[in-house]
Amino acid sequence: SMKTILAVFLVTFISCGLVLAPTGLSKGPAETANMSRDTARVSLLMGTGMQGGTFYQVGLGLASFWTTRLRQSGIRVSAAISEGSRENIEAVRIADADIVLVDDLIGTMAYAGSGIYRGKALRDLRAITNLWPETVNLVVRSERVRAGNLQDLEGMVVASGLPDSGTRLTMEILVNAVKNVRQTVRIKSMSTLAAVEAFKQGSVQALDLTGGTPVPAVSILFQEMKGSLALLEITDPQLESLRTEGWRNVFRNIIPAGTYSGQDRMVKSVAQMSIMATTSQLDTEVVFSLTKTLYEGLDILIKIHPVCKELSIDKAFQGLKIPLHPGAVLYYRQRGLKVPESLIPQ
Repeated sequence: SMKTILAVFLVTFISCGLVLAPTGLSKGPAETANMSRDTARVSLLMGTGMQGGTFYQVGLGLASFWTTRLRQSGIRVSAAISEGSRENIEAVRIADADIVLVDDLIGTMAYAGSGIYRGKALRDLRAITNLWPETVNLVVRSERVRAGNLQDLEGMVVASGLPDSGTRLTMEILVNAVKNVRQTVRIKSMSTLAAVEAFKQGSVQALDLTGGTPVPAVSILFQEMKGSLALLEITDPQLESLRTEGWRNVFRNIIPAGTYSGQDRMVKSVAQMSIMATTSQLDTEVVFSLTKTLYEGLDILIKIHPVCKELSIDKAFQGLKIPLHPGAVLYYRQRGLKVPESLIPQ
């Protein structure tokens, strides 16, 4: 359960370095909202992703950045390892996490109560901002490349995210999108680091490491296994099939040449947006501070991970299907942006 994972892996960056704090969770959102502003001791927990992934690396750095910058306001943010988007949604539902990083597909379905969330709509979900494209990185050994695209997965064992990740769901859609592949592929749910080990040992032949590029685990693999790896492409007809299979907001995204060591040509992949979300219960002033600090500190966040270059206030709520938190609305309006009616919570 998220509680166990959070309790074990509650990781807090404090200015003096990395401190492991396995003692209990943050206050629930309702409690923090009602705290008097004088004590202003607001302790927030952010659900990220698995070690080796972009959500985790950025989440950890962002928690540290917010805690340092907002010390005067008494806001402190801790980042927790999580299986990914689906676990993060459940953490919001049971008030285990105050802020979460989620894929657009999972977040949108959860808010609407559609797809895997039919009958379990999370109407309290509120978006803070779009983040970056989460790009499919399908890694295979070069000698296994035939067509160079999803077709090559035929007959392979593919390591994908844990059951409570968004990646596991999108991997199933990827496999289903190619007719003669779906019957022959075995998908194994593994953590990022376990998947990398299994790939090196040969018990899985392909890795689906979806994330903001460069995905940390993919960077390490390409460095370690110089010249012997390739990334599979997703063709235009395959992209259309993904939409037919229910991944409606998926879009074309290119992994530029040189993203990874020895990757000498660009790779046509696909992506979806990632979103930072919270709950309607979180204090407006707190969310305003978090959003403002995020957008005023992009130059520093880029040093945490280059994918933060993709963050842009002009695209903060473009294409969102989840209403914005009032604190985020307040900040965007202050910056002179027009927030569409459909994103203002009723």
